[in-house]
Amino acid sequence: MTANHHAHDVLGWTLKQQQSGEACALIVVTDIFGGTLRAKGAMMATTRDAACGYISAGCVDSDIITQARASLADGKRRHLVYGEGSTFKDIVLPCGGSIHVEIFPNPDSTTIQQAVASLSDREETVLTLDDVTVTCTPRLRLRIVGRVEPMTALASLSKASGFLVHGQSPDEDLGLNRFFDVFDHLTDPDLPPDAADDPWTAVVILFHDHSREPFILEQALAGPAFYIGAMGSLRAHEQRLETLRLRGVTDVQLERIHAPIGLVPAMRDAQHLAVSILAEVIKTAQDRGRL
Repeated sequence: MTANHHAHDVLGWTLKQQQSGEACALIVVTDIFGGTLRAKGAMMATTRDAACGYISAGCVDSDIITQARASLADGKRRHLVYGEGSTFKDIVLPCGGSIHVEIFPNPDSTTIQQAVASLSDREETVLTLDDVTVTCTPRLRLRIVGRVEPMTALASLSKASGFLVHGQSPDEDLGLNRFFDVFDHLTDPDLPPDAADDPWTAVVILFHDHSREPFILEQALAGPAFYIGAMGSLRAHEQRLETLRLRGVTDVQLERIHAPIGLVPAMRDAQHLAVSILAEVIKTAQDRGRL
């Protein structure tokens, strides 16, 4: 079973199985009560001998896969309840909550293909499966602009956390790093390449030389990124704000910049700084409904 769990992962895997001629069941969490690991709308999928995604921390996934494969065998949709109110008395959710799951054997491949195409285009989409609708949003994307160790540390952690990672740096060799899905070599800080930021993008600027920042920050502030953060001390940030004001950036725009960056202040280790930054990015994503 693969560990990929984002809707784009699961639906993409489902489509691949369907296109190869495999029977495939799509499993959707339709309701939750109490403390559960996954949210309403979480998905997994299974064929007769493989699976993608997860619904729980190992409490019910094996049984869900068994039930889904039975659904593939008889072609019948299933509604399952685990935890409180369940008929499965031998399967307990230690968290004390309950999970309602719907199993769709062989969902319409055109519907799946359209959803995958929308998510690939970084667009929100509504997946309709009979009488069940699920809103699916693109995977979170992190655009990191900076140099060397702070950048690679954040890229590594972000990739492991399921983000798409877009790197931009004057250090061309960083483009060889496997943690970057996309990489741009910055040859001129005053002429940054097109960023393609969207509402599911966070922008993190990690330059010690703050003279490289103005055009990059202006570019980010002109777009819809849900988070914009820049490395540096409080004093450095005050100087940054003054520079941007002189360039015509409004105070309303400047309020979007998170600085000093990170949920935990004054980190002086690249790995710890990366954890602090990513925690703040995820917290902001949660607060703004991007998760």
